[in-house]
Amino acid sequence: MFPRLAVAAASCAICAAMLSPAAHAQQPYPHKPITLIVPFGPGGTSDIMARFMQQPLGEILGVPVVVDNKAGAGGAIGMTALKNAAPDGYTIGLSVIGPQMLQPALRNTGYTADGFEPICGTYDVPLMLMVKPDSKFKQLSDVIAAAKAQPGQLTYGSSGTGTVLHLSMAMLLDQAKTDGLHVPYKSSGEMITGLLGQQIALFAETPTISTQYKLRGLAVLAKERLPAYPDVPTSAEGGLPLQASVWGGFIAPKGLPAAVRQKLEAACEKAAHSAAYQQKAEQVNTPLVYRNSKDYGAFVQAEQERYTQLIKTLGLAEKQ
Repeated sequence: MFPRLAVAAASCAICAAMLSPAAHAQQPYPHKPITLIVPFGPGGTSDIMARFMQQPLGEILGVPVVVDNKAGAGGAIGMTALKNAAPDGYTIGLSVIGPQMLQPALRNTGYTADGFEPICGTYDVPLMLMVKPDSKFKQLSDVIAAAKAQPGQLTYGSSGTGTVLHLSMAMLLDQAKTDGLHVPYKSSGEMITGLLGQQIALFAETPTISTQYKLRGLAVLAKERLPAYPDVPTSAEGGLPLQASVWGGFIAPKGLPAAVRQKLEAACEKAAHSAAYQQKAEQVNTPLVYRNSKDYGAFVQAEQERYTQLIKTLGLAEKQ
């Protein structure tokens, strides 16, 4: 009897040990809440765009999506947390041009722009060159003529050295084979105050700023004119075919299983095209520009190459 009991007990123990992890492994993805890391604090544009996706994404996946704001170091703290998370699909992140691409090009952040798994792109807002309503500059050619007449004297602002607002203006002037005087501010708000106070002559920002502060748009840095601003020509119409924008989407740690990535991508596409998301995005003038995983990865790679080269040319990268 005792030997038989021992064998039976051992068999049960082995079965239990085998069934427990097997049962766990067979749980469908997702079966628990998903954390969405936003590399900025609450309330900003990036946080708002992430929260617009939070509800529809959670409803489609069938689990809560919890936003986790990890601000600091220009977004590098949040990106580092995402990089170090387990690639199991339960931690994803908001992809934004500054933290994901510009920060690692400027300094050693411990991660690279292509060190993440792309899920999808959801917005891409072209920048607009803008001036005060009474500015002497009536069109882009006036700006270039002034810059060439007095090289290094044309003042333009940005929300900080190495930001896309700075680099877009630097690219524009470089394309025109001239230069200007960059005046960095701590924020877009301070930059706008600087323009209104005549400390600077112009800057590039997202188009809604021109409406909000009654500024005059000179050129939009895009392939085509924007439907909401039909009277503002493209920079290409002014002889400088430059494209620069503020873009974003969703990414995950490298090594994400293909099946999990595909499920996240499908959910992202459905959520982004939902009426709930698109209505909210339109309200903040950030309409949907959807890119699937493959296209978004290729887009980020192309942007990385372009801006990394510019940062090197301008001598902005920290010496390692």
